[in-house]
Amino acid sequence: MIRQMLTESLLLSVGGALAGLLLARWASRFLVNFMWAGLIPLVLDLSSDLRVLGFTATIAVLTGILFGLTPAWRAARADPGRLLQQYSQRLGGGVGRVGRLLVSVQVALSLISLVAAGLFVRSLQNLRSVDPGFRSQGLLIMLLNQKPGGYQNFNRTAYYHELTDRLSRLPGASSVCLSNGMVGLPTDYYKEPVSATSGAFSLSGSVEAAYNTVSPGFFETLGIPLLKGRDFSWQDDQHVPRVAIISQNLARQLFPSSDALGQHIRLGTSRENQDLQIVGVASNISFSPRRNRTAAAVYLAYLQDEYNQPFVQVRTRGEPLAVAAGLRHEIGALGREYPLFTKTLSQEFDRILLPERLMTMLSGSFGVLALLLVSIGLYGLLSYTVTRQTTEIGIRMALGAQPKNVQWLVLRETLLLVLIGVAIGLPVALASSRLISSQLFGLKPTDPLTIAMATLLLLAVAAVAGYLPVRRASQVDPMVALRYE
Repeated sequence: MIRQMLTESLLLSVGGALAGLLLARWASRFLVNFMWAGLIPLVLDLSSDLRVLGFTATIAVLTGILFGLTPAWRAARADPGRLLQQYSQRLGGGVGRVGRLLVSVQVALSLISLVAAGLFVRSLQNLRSVDPGFRSQGLLIMLLNQKPGGYQNFNRTAYYHELTDRLSRLPGASSVCLSNGMVGLPTDYYKEPVSATSGAFSLSGSVEAAYNTVSPGFFETLGIPLLKGRDFSWQDDQHVPRVAIISQNLARQLFPSSDALGQHIRLGTSRENQDLQIVGVASNISFSPRRNRTAAAVYLAYLQDEYNQPFVQVRTRGEPLAVAAGLRHEIGALGREYPLFTKTLSQEFDRILLPERLMTMLSGSFGVLALLLVSIGLYGLLSYTVTRQTTEIGIRMALGAQPKNVQWLVLRETLLLVLIGVAIGLPVALASSRLISSQLFGLKPTDPLTIAMATLLLLAVAAVAGYLPVRRASQVDPMVALRYE
């Protein structure tokens, strides 16, 4: 008896392990493709070796023995006479307390997973709905790299002026600009303290601001409104005093009671940025989908620095990638640089949000898997209960019980287990959600809407899982059921 039941338990655990290996093989490839968001393909060898197979086999065997030994031992020690007596009294007996407790624990764990998944999904939706302060759609980005010898006899001003002019005249392109940093990069990469030039430099009297070096046409291409002053021009080069355009937020912080136009600021500690004249004030933008639009920003004239290999940003009239081939051809025809990569700004935002997207995808997958396990557990428990109680159901129906009474007899089993699981899982979910509060954007970890939706989804899945056993119980023929014993 023990051997037979252990064999059955081991077959189930080994079969589950094999299915898990196949799922892991597919999921690992999917994760690698999902995580590749950079310029260089992500190479990870996630193939199953002997260590993985050995570990999986060991866990499968130990699980089969651990969860099969106790029922097998109890079955082997059972008194056949008492079993037959219990069988004749009530065929149902059903599943023991341990089985019911395990199902309730499954429900609780599923609720915890669903609440976490719901919080991550809503947080990602909030991040995607942030207004960056510029038009992110229809924007194509290229990073240029030097060809061998491309910068020999190089007239930087003339070359980049010609480059932007030729690209902007291509079909499908409406405006073109250059920048040293791509809009969408986290501002931590380009941050310096900014202060007014009156008085000695002091960190305590400065404002930390993101900065970028941009060409004429940057604000038009990005769709950033210029609130005061002028845009950069191709005459803003190294032969004239250095100029800057600042964000509205920075202007209010540095010059709260005066006009920022014409004022002078210093950026960081580099010698060349100690006297920058403000020629314009631009609307606030968010440099990253994770950040709000209150971040201060300074824009420097591209031709007044020594940067080459710029980001080219092209505002298109249609699908951005449709004009990529023409842009690459024009850049190659000039013979000095070539595009290292081409992407849309929407793709770049997806790259920046990769951690949030990955966490949402993983938590959602775990939530779906937990729901699947709960539905299987409830269905199996109720099906077993209906099968064991066929005679009792037949007697009740023979005595006049209506199908709806029989349905409620079985359905209340589902409701009781689910409610116990919800009662256990809800406080745990509320407590554990605080651990991920730093990863959320725009909502609290105890968001009532998310928790309510997760609970309702769990109840709906439980109702669907219990439908077939309940339906089968209500269709029992009393005469057939009485002969069942």
